[in-house]
Amino acid sequence: MTTRSEHRPFSAAAARVLALMVAANGRADPRELQALEDVDAFARLDVPREHFVALVNECLQVVGYGLAECSWLRASDQAYVDRLLDAVVDPQERLMVCRMAAAVVTADGHVSGDERLVYDHALARWRISGSMVTEAILHDAPRRREGVQRLV
Repeated sequence: MTTRSEHRPFSAAAARVLALMVAANGRADPRELQALEDVDAFARLDVPREHFVALVNECLQVVGYGLAECSWLRASDQAYVDRLLDAVVDPQERLMVCRMAAAVVTADGHVSGDERLVYDHALARWRISGSMVTEAILHDAPRRREGVQRLV
């Protein structure tokens, strides 16, 4: 059985939301980018890694550095975040972005407050529960293992 992402890439809006998740803690950690490689995110998003890094840097300039200084979303930051979130309209795409975001925010072994803030806001705005994300991770795991097995 093939997945939706094997048929067509996710929207550019999905890539921007995921870039926001990477930027939420005020920096682009190489472990976060590696986590995205591990779940085949760049191919699934149909965005070259270099372009994705540029999106992360754009998010850092707009809100990322400021998010790292606060324990809440300021009105201007929330408006920016909501605009990015609302641009992703497909429910399956939203769920897969949350699945990939879960990999990002846990990549360094610590979920920072600013990462949690943006991630939880996305879940709430999109009405996605933690258990839905867990199911998406479990459903996505066989695809990851197949890719690893092919490399061996």
